[in-house]
Amino acid sequence: MATFQKRGNGKWQAKIRRNGWPEQSKSFSTKATADSWARAVEREMDIGAFINRDDAERTTFEAAADRYETEILSTKKGIPQGRSDLKKLKERFGQYSLASINPAMISAYRDDRLKAVSAQTVVHELGMMSRVFKACALDWGIALPQGIPTALVRKPRVANARDRRLEPGEWELLRAALLNCKSPLPLAAVELAIETAGRQSELISLTWADVDVHRRVARLRGTDGGTTKNNDTFRDVPLSSRALAILSGLPRAIKGGLVLNMTQDTLKQAWERSVERARKNHHRDLLRKALAESGLDEKSIAAEIRALIYKKKNPSAATVALMADIELTDQTLVDFRFHDLRHEGISRLAEKLQMHELMKVAGHKSSALLARYYHPRASDLAAKLG
Repeated sequence: MATFQKRGNGKWQAKIRRNGWPEQSKSFSTKATADSWARAVEREMDIGAFINRDDAERTTFEAAADRYETEILSTKKGIPQGRSDLKKLKERFGQYSLASINPAMISAYRDDRLKAVSAQTVVHELGMMSRVFKACALDWGIALPQGIPTALVRKPRVANARDRRLEPGEWELLRAALLNCKSPLPLAAVELAIETAGRQSELISLTWADVDVHRRVARLRGTDGGTTKNNDTFRDVPLSSRALAILSGLPRAIKGGLVLNMTQDTLKQAWERSVERARKNHHRDLLRKALAESGLDEKSIAAEIRALIYKKKNPSAATVALMADIELTDQTLVDFRFHDLRHEGISRLAEKLQMHELMKVAGHKSSALLARYYHPRASDLAAKLG
């Protein structure tokens, strides 16, 4: 039976003592609400469905997320991304107790985030939230009265299948832009990505100790020399003649050091700037052609281009309109990412290797996953038919 006592602060405390169950107590502003809570708890005890909510009510999401980051996330891959996801989740749910977070709140968060970021980002954040709740329930013994609330939230659909490859002329533009980098390493990284189909993290972690030029093999590892994305200790990939030529042209001052002695952030920045530079150069070439077709002479064309680039003089309205149209309609190197080089590399290697060989090189465990990266051009297949 429940007992009720009025405390000195004016609140009513309800206590429930029943054999086989831990003592439960809670304070309320009125006796009526205390009685209602006590009857609900006793009903749950009667049917064996009672869950002690104390830990879940005392623990905020922020406290659980911080514990997850310290005890679990620190042992896994993708730590920076995981921390970013946790930070965003704590901004919305940090001060709520674990017991108070319900599917409706999470669904509202999902809908709000979809207005600002991609569906893939939202999926990552909801997945992180689910892992925090699972750690609470399975690892730390915190009973969740509503279960894992993310289980009742529909995740946004992600259309992440890509088939982007280099189109005719794009490689020449990209290579010319990469040659303008102060260091030869970004161009080497891009070419090695095509030749080996290696991931960016694997190429950045490649050391000279793992390159055997005599056997023509490179041993790829994961970030900072750890396991690969598929949890393999390493993956051996064959080196083409072009890959060997690229490696032979790189500085090798540190014995056993990194082949590409730069960070992923540095490579990412060089890549993005090179793609942007390649597009701008291409657009200027298209503009020159369009201006020539309009009847302008070389001197006038050069003046118009200089006016656009340096902005010391105003180009003609016609030139501005032409460039705007080119930038709007030209798709050269649009939506081309560094990871698409892996698609390019695998598709090229597929012309020379059988499927089981290609799976070993790419590090894929199934042919279905490999198929997501193999994108033959219909014209190439037609050439094989003769």
